[in-house]
Amino acid sequence: MLILLDSSFTLIKPSQPVGLVYAQYLEASTNLNVDPATMEAAFRSSFARAPSPTYSFENSGHDTEVSWWRSLVLQIFSETLQKSSLSAPAPELEACFDSLFNHYAQPTSWALYPETVSFLKAASEIGTLAVVSNFDDRLAPILNGLGIGSSFKDVITSADALARKPDQKIFDFALKRLNFRAEETCFCGDSYEADYLGASSAGIRSFHLKRPDNTLIDFLEFCR
Repeated sequence: MLILLDSSFTLIKPSQPVGLVYAQYLEASTNLNVDPATMEAAFRSSFARAPSPTYSFENSGHDTEVSWWRSLVLQIFSETLQKSSLSAPAPELEACFDSLFNHYAQPTSWALYPETVSFLKAASEIGTLAVVSNFDDRLAPILNGLGIGSSFKDVITSADALARKPDQKIFDFALKRLNFRAEETCFCGDSYEADYLGASSAGIRSFHLKRPDNTLIDFLEFCR
């Protein structure tokens, strides 16, 4: 059996609220003080509206993901500053994005869920584990730094597959690379659209993780 897992908000989560971190970095770069709650709301709304990156074979998947995040974060800054009747020079905002992107490359910026380690140990006894995530080249070092990277046969990102969940292409890419069939595979993720519907469209048995209603331990029973 192949057990595929999303990463963010499935295995790991930011160690601090995103709105707080963004507000702190913006203040450090521009000396502007914004409300973390306003920043958090801007992040959530902008992220939900953002289209998927446009991948091409002319650019690496990682570079495409970086450009996507840059546009998104600058939009978040713009929306937050406008609501706060503030402004900042573009070069300062660009530098702030660079710092934030590097911040989230650090394992210390992330935390494991309480059951992650015990789940991975038990799941490794019943199947091959791998990650399939809308992420970039930062992910594998993050998982290694958190002490769980060795649990996975592979860490596959949208930067690798040149496709983001819920696009079936990323799941097909993972199955081909890992040499498993869809009917031999289970998948778990926290997003109903990207994870549950995306994996289901590829013929994979899918589990929708909805904390606190269920946890990775429930997914373990689903796999069994």
